[in-house]
Amino acid sequence: MPLFEGEQLETRGGHPVIHKYLPAKRNTKPLVVFIPGMAHYARISYGGHEGHRKEDFLAHWFNCRGYGFLGISYPLESEQPLMSAVSPNFTIHEWGKQTAAVIDSVITTHNLSKKIIVLAWSMGGKLLQPVTVQAKKFGIKVELFVSLAATPALPGILPAVSKAHFDKTAAGYTTKKSLEGKFLRQLEEQRHLQENVDIGSPRHIIDPAIYKKDYIGATPIGLTTSGFRYDVDTGEFVQEVDKWQIMEDGKAHDFSNLPPMAAIYPTSPLDLRHAFTDKATWSFLMIQRTMNRLAQDERIDDYCQQGEDAPVPTHASGRTRFKQTQKFVTEIPELMTTAIDGNHFFFVGEKGARETVEKVVKFLWNKRDIGLGMDLELSIPDVSG
Repeated sequence: MPLFEGEQLETRGGHPVIHKYLPAKRNTKPLVVFIPGMAHYARISYGGHEGHRKEDFLAHWFNCRGYGFLGISYPLESEQPLMSAVSPNFTIHEWGKQTAAVIDSVITTHNLSKKIIVLAWSMGGKLLQPVTVQAKKFGIKVELFVSLAATPALPGILPAVSKAHFDKTAAGYTTKKSLEGKFLRQLEEQRHLQENVDIGSPRHIIDPAIYKKDYIGATPIGLTTSGFRYDVDTGEFVQEVDKWQIMEDGKAHDFSNLPPMAAIYPTSPLDLRHAFTDKATWSFLMIQRTMNRLAQDERIDDYCQQGEDAPVPTHASGRTRFKQTQKFVTEIPELMTTAIDGNHFFFVGEKGARETVEKVVKFLWNKRDIGLGMDLELSIPDVSG
């Protein structure tokens, strides 16, 4: 099996999975878990091919900051066979269960803290609720879910596509050859964005031939939330009759079961949709989650009732306090979203990888400050955690 050094191939939940754990020197911080997007192995976060530079990948910089790192690859069918192509009907629900099971296994094996930070890239955003809920069953808490140009499971975000848009492999996985060229173009742009790069240099972050052979593959169509699923009986892609099935699969609207969130979005026109919409999309989810938690706390009801029953002068004084609380809530997106120069692969290459890690660490501090501020204003539990 052509696995990279340190990778493990297992079967979890009846489906194959590849994962790699890169330990920190001390197990005192939350484990960072990377969930890849469509068509990609988690290798995009840790590298490993012959001639790679570890500095070009996220795992190295998280390790430098004292965080253990775990990359988990869902079932893919690739040019270089890594996993048996037996999971064309793999679903988002199964993806969440499999991912949580791998996390629990690694935490148990290495005696790690049961607190994790999830980095979800692109299609990995669909696991926002599923991995949080499934991890909780193992006693694992998602301290922060960070979108890396990720798409949550909300209807209407992705444009509608026809069945002809997808190619089907003999094993029943889906592949879109047009994406390969777009991905390679973006990786080339990332190469040009590196500091002190010699544009004439032949060195690639990932050589195109190696990238096509070792980093990408065909995806189970059910993970794409494109409106199609794989039918086991016919071996064909069939249209999902229920247009709301995406909500049932990913449950991004289940605000009470969403973790604290942050989002990093790109700046390049090569990733137009994420550059334009990610800040708004993830800000919506952050605020709705916060409101859900506030609405369930009895002390909020008491606080509001006190305002209604108080004399006008006292009520006016309380309004000032309320405005400060409102400010904390409405500023959450400003503290928990940011841009990094680059495209869909902004975290690939030394400059972007290092900056991404710095942003995530900053998010953790901001999350703490939000919780402390809210607690000070209303004497309520930390709504950020």
